[in-house]
Amino acid sequence: MLKQSNAFQPPHYINFKEKYAPTWYDSNRREAIALSWLQLMGINAVPVGHGTLMDTFLQGFHRGAMDKFDLYAPPPIACFFEVTGTSWMRRDSAKRFSIPIIPVLRAKVEAAEYYGVERYLWFIAVADMQGEIRFLPCANAKTFPVGEFAHGEGHYYLVPWDSWLTPNRAAFKIAHRVFLSSQQLKRR
Repeated sequence: MLKQSNAFQPPHYINFKEKYAPTWYDSNRREAIALSWLQLMGINAVPVGHGTLMDTFLQGFHRGAMDKFDLYAPPPIACFFEVTGTSWMRRDSAKRFSIPIIPVLRAKVEAAEYYGVERYLWFIAVADMQGEIRFLPCANAKTFPVGEFAHGEGHYYLVPWDSWLTPNRAAFKIAHRVFLSSQQLKRR
């Protein structure tokens, strides 16, 4: 069940709105790309996140899972999607780390746990310069080491690029999850 309450705040609160206001255009573009890809995959997701696909400053913050994460696909899929991205190429990331990394902000995973939607959240990474889109189930992020990726922004799960799923693999995993859920409902 979705937990509704005051907004989740990560242990070390960072005002991302203020810090990233100059780059909202990039975020909006990535959200639009992710939404288009979901539609191509047959997933009818809608924008629900506080500020998703908006280029204006919104006062306040989210109130629960339904407006914390960028996109939501209603039942039978019933998944949230959080869009992230990088302007780095794989080779640039490999220069900074021993292997190419697409990071996941630990606070996003903690928010999913807090709201009880960890099993229903997927991260979507849009790699602008690489021309790729990748998917990662939220729970998978926790299997990777935590480290610093962007100075002063808290900790990130350092997820190897190749651990992110291609759209075809992600679509299969999501369809499989929906199938298993439907079989459980039939047994009841």
